Amino acid sequence: MNNLKISQVLLIVMLISISGVVSAQQEFTLYHMPVLSQSTYLNPASVPEHKLSISLPLPSTFVGFSNSGLSVKSFVDKNGTVDYQGFVDGLNEENNYIGLGANVELFNVRFKAKNNFFSIHSRVVSDLRVLYPKDLLGIGAEGIKNGYSLSGLGVHFNNYIEYGVGFTHVKPDSKWTYGGRLKLLNGIANIQTKKSDVELKVNQNDLYQYDLNLDMEVNIGAGVDGSKVDDVFDLASDDIRDVIKLNNGFAIDAGATLQYNKRLSFGAAINNLGFINWKSYAENYKSKLNLTFDGVVIDNYDFSQSLDSLIDARLDDETTSYEEAFDNSVDTTKTGYRTWLPTTIFLSAHYQLNPRLRATGSIYTEFFKGVSLGLVTGLNYSVTKRLDLTTTWWWFRKSAANLGLGVVYKPGPFQLYLVMDNILPASFVRISDPELEIDGLLLPYQIKNFNLRVGMNLVFGRIKDESRMPNKGLKKKRHGGKKYLYKPSLK
Repeated sequence: MNNLKISQVLLIVMLISISGVVSAQQEFTLYHMPVLSQSTYLNPASVPEHKLSISLPLPSTFVGFSNSGLSVKSFVDKNGTVDYQGFVDGLNEENNYIGLGANVELFNVRFKAKNNFFSIHSRVVSDLRVLYPKDLLGIGAEGIKNGYSLSGLGVHFNNYIEYGVGFTHVKPDSKWTYGGRLKLLNGIANIQTKKSDVELKVNQNDLYQYDLNLDMEVNIGAGVDGSKVDDVFDLASDDIRDVIKLNNGFAIDAGATLQYNKRLSFGAAINNLGFINWKSYAENYKSKLNLTFDGVVIDNYDFSQSLDSLIDARLDDETTSYEEAFDNSVDTTKTGYRTWLPTTIFLSAHYQLNPRLRATGSIYTEFFKGVSLGLVTGLNYSVTKRLDLTTTWWWFRKSAANLGLGVVYKPGPFQLYLVMDNILPASFVRISDPELEIDGLLLPYQIKNFNLRVGMNLVFGRIKDESRMPNKGLKKKRHGGKKYLYKPSLK
């Protein structure tokens, strides 16, 4: 399999890349863009530049894709040689993943009242994570030797509507800024692989004998009765309430910032600390099965028959028998269950190099099937009052070729923005494949992640620059030393 055709490799890469466009929730650049109201999704203590922000007429939309092992580099070296075995060797034994994510704002309003900023928002969130073991792809390179394991294979999908009410408290005579958000969640659809132990063992004394041990648990939840979904638009309003029953959940976000001195500040934020209870139309599937395959026995062979057709017929019989055994092993119940959101934590530092230029850095932690760490560093530059630029470099899950860019342009009351966490791969490779009539196709060599956020806000009441500067009127004797208001920036 080391000579796997380039066309096959490209097909795999393109299919996964295309699927990533339709729907991983990591956003690193946005966290360092307090000029946007949407940055409070990642840090509720973020202070905006305007007294009023409304996410209309173009709502904020995010799509993203991330994975742990798949890139052009993992299949192809810079000379264009395919090494499928090398790709398999680079995979983790169990913890490989593909992540797809999307969220769309329904509305977002944030306004200032004295020393507080209040916000109300709603958005639809989708998050899909597929976990797979090394053997799932390794069989193509090595076949089944001593055994074959699919333990750890799982699908985790969450789709819900989020309603949030938040606040940010900031006082001119305090170095501290803090904020929080309460979120009500309405679950629409969910798939949870609670347990996945699948082992196929080969009997070394009899190479035709395989032992399959299966122990799986999968939960599926929905907010709509699947048997009546086709008739929803024909139902009366009272009947619809019996068909659509969204699942309730709750989550909180919290953040705080310390303005240490005129230039240096520190921040911390925790997001998505919460859960959804799936009670409406919930189903649970459990299967525990042990099977032994002894090979296909050919007896009373009639030489007038084709050997291939005879083997195919016997294999069909065996397959049907095992399918029936699997169906009989599945225990189905309708018990409610709970899923926790992937909680994230940001720890950050910001240093104002000059009134227009700020350096940023943060440590990102995600809790999902273990703990994942990321590092982010970047610069924020206020070109003019109309144009704000942010660039970041980040490392996450063994991927370091990631350059982010955020652009905010404000013509009049409109605030247009585009945020990407991977705009330029570190390097490219040219691929040629005569079978696909490809000659010198330029592909990103190392990219494993991509996400994009675009939108428009209506903003009013720009906060004056001097309101963010250190308060010069305070007296040390009276107030215990100078205090600083945490800016979005010292402009």
